Order: sequence, then C-alpha cells, then structure tokens
Amino acid sequence: MTSSIELSTQQSISFAIKNFAQLIQSPEFLHYTPEILQQILTSDELNIDCEVDVFEALMRWYQYDKENRKKQLSMLIPALRLGQFDDAFITKYIKPLLNDEPNNTDNRLITDCLTARNERQCKLMVLNDVKKLKYILRYNMSDKKWQKCFDFKFIDYSYALFQHNNCLLFVGGRSRRFQRNNTVKRLDLQTLEWQEMAQMSQRRDDLCAVLLREQIYAFGGHDGGDPFNTAEMYDVQSNQWQLLPSMTKHRYGAGAIVYQDKIYIFGGLSIDCEPLNSVECYDPILNTWSSCCNMHGARGWPGVAILDGLIYVIGGYNEGMLNTVECYDPQLNTWRKISPLNVARFGISAIVVDKRICAVGGHDVYTVEEYDSVNDKWIERAPLPAYGIYSCVEVPNYIVNKLQSQYSVKINKNINRKFRK
Repeated sequence: MTSSIELSTQQSISFAIKNFAQLIQSPEFLHYTPEILQQILTSDELNIDCEVDVFEALMRWYQYDKENRKKQLSMLIPALRLGQFDDAFITKYIKPLLNDEPNNTDNRLITDCLTARNERQCKLMVLNDVKKLKYILRYNMSDKKWQKCFDFKFIDYSYALFQHNNCLLFVGGRSRRFQRNNTVKRLDLQTLEWQEMAQMSQRRDDLCAVLLREQIYAFGGHDGGDPFNTAEMYDVQSNQWQLLPSMTKHRYGAGAIVYQDKIYIFGGLSIDCEPLNSVECYDPILNTWSSCCNMHGARGWPGVAILDGLIYVIGGYNEGMLNTVECYDPQLNTWRKISPLNVARFGISAIVVDKRICAVGGHDVYTVEEYDSVNDKWIERAPLPAYGIYSCVEVPNYIVNKLQSQYSVKINKNINRKFRK
C-alpha cells in the first residue's frame, strides 16, 4: 500500500518533471536530494528543450554544496542523455567531474539513453543580415530569453530560410558584393556540409516565401531594378522549380504566411519604392490569386505571425521605421488596429512563443517585444545577444543539443563554474 509520504513525493517529482524549465531557477531546486534529482533527470518527459540546459541545472545544484555533492555526480551524470552531446563537450566538461574518483572508468559515461527526451521542435533564429558571421539563437525556456546556440560563416543575406529534413535551405537573397541570387543553398545541420540545389528562374532579392508541405513558394523580389510580380514553386523532393501565375502587384520586401493551406501576401514595396497596403491570397489547389481587404497602412518588410486564427502584421517601413500593428481576420476579411510596438523597426521576425506573439529583432536593434492580447500592449523582454534581422525555423531538439554543445566548447565557456555561488 502506498503511504501518503510516498504519494506526496511522487507528486512532487511529477510536478518537477512537468515544470522543470521554470523550477531550475528556484531555490527549491537547490535543495533536492540526490535520489529525487536522479528520478527527475532520468525522465523521458522532462520539460526542457536542450540537454545542455539539463547539464547546467545539474551544475547549479552541484555548486550549491560542492564539497558534499561531489560524490553524487557519478550517480547523476549518467541520468543525462549523454548521446545528445558532442564528444568534445563530454571530454571538456563532463569527464573532469569524475576524474578525481577512484576506479573511474568511461563506462559511467555509456548510456542507453541516446535519443532526445520527449522529442520536440525547438525554435531557432538565424541571422539574416549583412554580417558575414551568422549567429544561430535558440529560445532558452528556463531563462526565457534568446541565447547564442551556434555560428557559421556565410556571405549571403536577405534570403528566405526554411528547415527541411534537418537541413537549412537558403533561397535567393544577395551576396556581400550585392550580387543577387537565384540559388538554393542547403546546409546539413548534422554534417555542416553545403550543397547547391536547383536554381530559380530569376534572381530574387528581398523576396517573400513560404514552405507548404514539401514545396517552397517564392514571390516577387527584385534583381536590382523594378520589383517582380512573378512567382514560382520549388519541389524539395524532386529538386525542381516550376512557374506559377503572377501576383496582381509587383512587390519586394513583402510579408507572407500560410493559413489553412492558402498563402497570404502582405504589403511590400512596388515600383519607385512605393509602399503597398494591398493584400492578396494564392490558392495552391486552384492555382489562382484573389485580392483581400487592404491593410490600414502601407508597409514593407513587416513581421507576420498567426495566433488563434488571426494574422498579425507588425512594424515595417514606410518613409521610416514603423511601430504600427494590424490584425487580420481571414474568415471575415477584415482588419483592426492594435496597440503599437514600443520600438519602431522593420525586418522583424514575428513568431509565437508560449502562446504569445513575439516581435524579435529588426534592422539594427536588439529588441524583443511580447504582445499581451488581454491588455492590448507590447512588453519588452530580454534583448537579443546579437542585433539584426533574423529568420526563424523550427528544428528537432536533438539537432539543437549537438549544435549547442559544439558551440559551448567552441567559445571556451567554463560551464562548470557558471553557477558558482
């Protein structure tokens, strides 16, 4: 028969597993017994995105009473998903923790838990700016902020970015010598090897594009002259492009998003750099375009996100940076204005985090703002660690584990001392 104490302990463990990302910042976490902590850390359902965060939480617990807890590490470290770490991370940060113990062998670092916990998609932000060094940021659930996860050297910018089969696809854009691209460049996130795929029919800078099922749809853009109204579709499986019916407007720097298998295009700049307030919708099944209700204001390079069946168009550019925000109801084909941003900017990456819209970055800013729909206001959150225009992708967490652990070694970050009192 289960005692009330045992039941209470199991309930506490279940609560800790479900709320691990928040709990590891609390004083309560520092006072767990080794036995309780082991049960928490071994759970497949541990609510955390990145295994490095689990290791850092363990280090925080260990540093709180280092002298007495040193001997417990040989029991707790194998509870980590060690197969998710880069080998260099294990050599640099984990093995030294066990080196002082008698009869130490690497067998304690062998685990059957090679797969990620409760596999999930993690949000990554990839710098899409003129800078040659491209940072990848990830959202840290426990700190509730974006942190550097990886970096790589890449000269292109102003591209459309997608994740497919654990690879990043960079579509169009331009190089540092202002050469416009018609290329699709593929970066394998597991091997970090590059490959060039089939080319578009036109060089497209400042294009807008979406991924729908296994196909990338690219719209508008320019090649240094007047903007295009053309559109084309890339089939990822066959590595082939095909032309689509043209948009009703010539535009570059527009926003685009998929809603209920239809593609909506918002604003952008037209001929003579005139900002647009027009909206149009492409139906891939019927292969036709239709016009939608115009926005209240014209804007180029807006952020676009969907929450609860509504499309939010955020910030942008119109003879200067905008802080205005509008909300579109696709069912009613109507717009309404909502509270403006605190910081005007264009090139925002608009995404949904924890069921709230976030306006991340933008031209020359570190700013992150979160929309409180109940009170209709924007709240500034922890700023980005590197400023600029970003593109967002979602990546399986086992990919993030490898990237983050590789990056931690690369920057020579002494994680073992991070949570020292």
